[in-house]
Amino acid sequence: MQPSVFGISGLRGIVGQELCPEVVSRFAAAFGALIGPGTVVLGHDSRPSSPVFASAATAGLASVGRNVELLGVCPTPTVLHHVRHQQRTAALIITASHNSEEWNGMKFAGAAGRFLCPSEVRRFREFAESGTFTRASWRDVGHVSNYPNAVEDHIRAIADSPIFAPARQRLVHTGLRVGIDAVNGAAADAAVRLVRTLGCEPIPIYCDRSLTALVAGFPRRPEPAPENLTELRRLVRSDHLDLGIAFDPDGDRASFVDETGVALGEEATICLAAEYVLLHRKGPVVVNLSTSRSIEDVCANHRVHLLRAPVGEAAVVERMIETAAVLGGEGNGGVILPEVNFTRDGLVAAAAVLGLIAITGSKLSSLRAALPSYRMTKLTVSVDRTQFTERRSRLRAEFAECRVDERDGLRFECPDFWVHIRPSNTEPLVRIIGETREEDRLAEVMARACKVLTT
Repeated sequence: MQPSVFGISGLRGIVGQELCPEVVSRFAAAFGALIGPGTVVLGHDSRPSSPVFASAATAGLASVGRNVELLGVCPTPTVLHHVRHQQRTAALIITASHNSEEWNGMKFAGAAGRFLCPSEVRRFREFAESGTFTRASWRDVGHVSNYPNAVEDHIRAIADSPIFAPARQRLVHTGLRVGIDAVNGAAADAAVRLVRTLGCEPIPIYCDRSLTALVAGFPRRPEPAPENLTELRRLVRSDHLDLGIAFDPDGDRASFVDETGVALGEEATICLAAEYVLLHRKGPVVVNLSTSRSIEDVCANHRVHLLRAPVGEAAVVERMIETAAVLGGEGNGGVILPEVNFTRDGLVAAAAVLGLIAITGSKLSSLRAALPSYRMTKLTVSVDRTQFTERRSRLRAEFAECRVDERDGLRFECPDFWVHIRPSNTEPLVRIIGETREEDRLAEVMARACKVLTT
């Protein structure tokens, strides 16, 4: 039995098919053996299978002599914050992020609170599949302990950060009422506590951490996309709230609903966060190649450089470190603020948007209206990596009028559009993402790309 997906974001599989406690324990043991002596921090999300897999991972780590510090159910960024700021050796998180309940997985991070980079992932996978590591003797089995305050530490780090101090002083006087939809996931408790700590009133929906909720699974589709936020939108309108915040199951991504009940979409999150951060700190911003052009416009307005990296959180973080970026993220609702975390952090995103409302005195609908407006669409085509490689030259010829970036598939950019065409790392598919200002132009660009790939 092997995980069906093992890529730059760790491994994932369907519970009871590709993923079982034995597989989790084996990969945890391999990870512990590879990283060497020290303490590994372990956290997990709220999936029905996560407690069992967390126990299996604990056993695997301890079996190769690693001490294990258990954080329990908590957001993925909380785990990475704890590793970095408590100077632990590594982290392992049991989660399948935005996948549905039948999936689960494992994410791996090093001492700096950063996920393994692609070369480290390849090395780890080869090591794990080789089976060359040895188990500890009875004298050397690792110790297991609990740390109950990781969420509180994370919230305090955000609230006390100098970048959020000006907003926090104003937020306590605004009386903002904030709907919170955490999909009964890992951010349920943390998001409510953060909003309250920042001086706002949380109004929770789908923030149930009871056993009944655990067994029932997610109450909506896991991604915080507009089409999945019907109940949060209804709550904001019916209770006349100032805004709503939605999270994915492991709490590393966030999206927003304005006071009129309009869901802004995940691409808006990095733009709003940049508007806040760049008011207080100037410097480069890094996003991936598939993120909306609107973030370029935001950065241009603040007279800072926007840099792009290949798709994948690790690639964005690596580029941020190289360029001393003040902010990074992706168009999926992920925001990376280096002084708090070197990972996407939904709690940071929430604090930034609340801070922007407080500092500007504007309603979220007004802030939304001020953002640059583009139309984006995403398609997948049943073409494998070999076929994509064979058609690269034809794609280049088709979009010969554009600048091309070949770091991650092919990204073509012209003054009035861009299109990113890249093979999936996990499936025999090619993903096409395009963006323009006009709907007709967008349809034309996507049709050109699809035609080359499928004929």
